[in-house]
Amino acid sequence: MSLIREYKLVQENEEFVALLYLNIEQSEFSNEFLESIKENYNEVEGEIRKFIEEKFPDIKVNSAKIFVGALVVGTMAFIPQGEAKAEVSNLTTTATTQQVVAANIAIIKVSTMGTVNATKLNVRDGASTGNIVIHQLFQGNRVKVIGILNDWCQVQLSDGRTGWVSKTYLPLDIESTSREARVSKVVATAKSLLGTPYVWGGDAITDGGFDCSGLTQYTFKSLGYTLNRISVDQSKQGQTVAKENLQAGDLVFYSLAGDGRISHVGIYIGDGKMIHSPKTGDVVKTTDVTTAYWQTRFIAAKRIF
Repeated sequence: MSLIREYKLVQENEEFVALLYLNIEQSEFSNEFLESIKENYNEVEGEIRKFIEEKFPDIKVNSAKIFVGALVVGTMAFIPQGEAKAEVSNLTTTATTQQVVAANIAIIKVSTMGTVNATKLNVRDGASTGNIVIHQLFQGNRVKVIGILNDWCQVQLSDGRTGWVSKTYLPLDIESTSREARVSKVVATAKSLLGTPYVWGGDAITDGGFDCSGLTQYTFKSLGYTLNRISVDQSKQGQTVAKENLQAGDLVFYSLAGDGRISHVGIYIGDGKMIHSPKTGDVVKTTDVTTAYWQTRFIAAKRIF
């Protein structure tokens, strides 16, 4: 029996990422295995590398995300010289590494332009005033924006370098319309997909349908905001919102198993309702989230813009 049950190749920020779903029916993927994944990871690394080479011989795969069910148990980044750098989700890492990984996951990818409205704007090597200034922009300069992290924008300079600037001083073309108009488009797009079948791994109409995070990613991408692919990673993006302060357009996250781990996401549309893609055999639908079932499984809410 194959180690990998299902797989899919996706493109993220112009790089190819393989999503690999391990065969959970095999004995080595029992609860005991998950608890000791750090020790067992090296045993499956070779087979994963071989699988990538066989399935995608003509494509440069930059990294792989490894799943057991909906849980990401590891990642593998393919670096130059043909070596692989593996990271398992429950490994102990340095604080610096953890901060970098967390920051990268939290970035909302965009592709838009911004216009500097300050006399002088520092471009830094990180999203903090404590980071080093690597360049300066001036009032009226137009610059490409490729990411948003809280109150900071990731920009790409004309020489190819990337850096961070304060969002306060860089109005974005993508946000030239009012927030109300953008929320209306998110809700309208989600409503236009009502009745679309649930498809595991689906994130486009061409897939025949959507899974929960595929639906949210597709909907926000219609406005130019690229969310992470899986719900737990999407929960790290945007501004945290209290449940009592939900507004239409917010993402709402749930633990369907009731174990505190995020496994589902929907788009809140107001009046205590969300649009989501629930499960195999179901369709994109509107659901009342004020019921006891959803209230007890609520984990978090995020506002993307």
